[in-house]
Amino acid sequence: MLKSKLLLLCVFLSGIVVSSGASAVNIVTGCGPLISNIVRTENAASVTNSVAFVLLPGAVIGINVPAGQTRCIKVLFTGEAACRGPAAVTDYCLVRALDNGVELNPQGGGAQVFLSEDATENGHAYEWVRRIGAGNHNILIQRRVNNAATGFLLDDWTFDVEVHQ
Repeated sequence: MLKSKLLLLCVFLSGIVVSSGASAVNIVTGCGPLISNIVRTENAASVTNSVAFVLLPGAVIGINVPAGQTRCIKVLFTGEAACRGPAAVTDYCLVRALDNGVELNPQGGGAQVFLSEDATENGHAYEWVRRIGAGNHNILIQRRVNNAATGFLLDDWTFDVEVHQ
């Protein structure tokens, strides 16, 4: 029995060593059964030229976790988007998901590109996950551009938050 446990531990640890790169951090978040699912959609187009992150209007969902408990949240954001700017400028349109001001995983450090240099509206998606503790949580989507001459258009988006055990 001990021998099989040691073998299993060695296999597990060798997988960690093989899969870990110098600059990569593989974060594993275990989620249990689904408790609830909250979905918001919007079909009115909006545009921002902000180089600082700003809230996507309507993209806020509140979650309460009972005292002494935790929850795993999975956030899926999809939308029709365009990233339009002058030809001489490299255009990047970025998004992030926050829980009470803290980036969900994967944390892009403010550099999660949703799309780049694309004047044609087309579909895009991003998914984040995080285990959260007891209390009230505001889960939200923010967006920004890398150059104020760029317009980040979002239309027909869906903000889907799953709450798991």
